[in-house]
Amino acid sequence: NINFSGVQSLADIILGPGGENKNNSDQRSKGMYLGISSNPIGAEGCGALSQLCSIPGKGSILSHLYLSQCSIGDEGIKLLSSAAVSNACTGLAVLDVAENSITKVGAKSFADSLVESYPDLVELKVAKNELGEEGVTSLMGALVTRKDTKTDDDEPAGGKKNSTLRNLDLSCTNCGIEGAKAALTSGGLTTVRLFNNRLGTDGFNALSPLLRGGHPSIENLDLGGNDAGEDAVVALLNAIAEEAGESKLAVLEIGGNKFGDEAMAALEELKRVRPLLDVAHDKPVQDAEELLEEGLEELKE
Repeated sequence: NINFSGVQSLADIILGPGGENKNNSDQRSKGMYLGISSNPIGAEGCGALSQLCSIPGKGSILSHLYLSQCSIGDEGIKLLSSAAVSNACTGLAVLDVAENSITKVGAKSFADSLVESYPDLVELKVAKNELGEEGVTSLMGALVTRKDTKTDDDEPAGGKKNSTLRNLDLSCTNCGIEGAKAALTSGGLTTVRLFNNRLGTDGFNALSPLLRGGHPSIENLDLGGNDAGEDAVVALLNAIAEEAGESKLAVLEIGGNKFGDEAMAALEELKRVRPLLDVAHDKPVQDAEELLEEGLEELKE
């Protein structure tokens, strides 16, 4: 296992004598992929990593940084965010901090830095962190908003928002209904994962109006594992089937929600209206009454 001291040694090797990465002009030292997931680097390790991501006047040596299950917590993400504010992480395109015990505190800190300090970030994975509704809405508040849902409250001080982020994984973050709604008001994201957030029937009903006619920017949407009732699934599918503007939605995942004959009928209508839309779903499940009737018929035979 790599711990804090291991990460610091790695940073020292990459940066070289004096910690200035004098070979930065060499193509080999640009766009590096660093994957140290499942190593207990802790918050201190993030301090060492910031030396690679926030080099004064140069930005980030790393283009991809994978830190899932590294026990960085709120303090770790705050260290990365603080360093980025001082020296922007130019060049960092992918950041994975999944399953790191990050809460709304860390999410808020990262959101504050996201607007201007990660100018090339296109993919962010924060899955399996208990960000909660407040943490997720903080993150979404840093991103550009759909024109058809924008309000005066959406404009931050200075009017700046992040417009580079494309892929966001919010699976298992306990995002809440408001957090999920905030994710769908995005005007820049193309892939959004809201898997296993316990949104339920109320959540699907709240999201349906935001999916009328599909979505203007999101191409891949994962709403699986949210245990929504069939009526809510039907309402969501019917909303997407409406002809209300141009939609870029190409893949919809709704497995792990109730799916019976009514949902199948709604899906068939949706496919008629949007034949290119790929919908992943569970096999239709008969209700208990139908199963009982079939069982009685079999006994009679």
